[in-house]
Amino acid sequence: MDLIYATQEREISDELWSQFKAGNPDALGRLADIHHRSLLNYGTKFSRDLEFIRDCIQDVYLQLWERKLFLAEDTMVKPYLFKSLRNKIFKESVRLKRLGESSELLFEPEDSSGTIESSLIEDEVQNRELYRLNLILSRLSKRQREIIYLRYYQGLGNDEIAEIMDIGKPGVANLLSKTLREIREQWGAYIWALCCCFLWLKGH
Repeated sequence: MDLIYATQEREISDELWSQFKAGNPDALGRLADIHHRSLLNYGTKFSRDLEFIRDCIQDVYLQLWERKLFLAEDTMVKPYLFKSLRNKIFKESVRLKRLGESSELLFEPEDSSGTIESSLIEDEVQNRELYRLNLILSRLSKRQREIIYLRYYQGLGNDEIAEIMDIGKPGVANLLSKTLREIREQWGAYIWALCCCFLWLKGH
């Protein structure tokens, strides 16, 4: 995600959050519009049932409106929405018996068939390297895949990721460092350079 765009998104979201807290329903609607695509994309990493994810997103916004008086004024809006959706998906999955009480949510690796990858890597040799990149990403743990997604696909900082994943900032830094080190060690210098390029472009 472009840094300037991300900064503008945060500023607009902060202003809309203040208006929403003051009781403006239109502000909540605009927040929903701004973050809908990101939330839907994030949600589909946990379940491929689009209607289920859309229902969870709708429930998140309904609960926000009902609890607006109890929400903090100084809130990191996007991480808060991501965390709320993450928790909602887990609770609804348990309620609907999609997974056991003690199970963790799955986190699917990013689909490699999208237009970003197609435009990034066009010749046959490079496509084979992209396949290897996605293969190694798919072998990461659920938490490693999620932290890569939040950091590079959504452009979130360590403090925002910590809020979403319920781990401390040092834990985020350690997990991210460990994950990138595993990728580098398994793929070697050339593949690591390709991976860095790929992940950087994913965040823009």
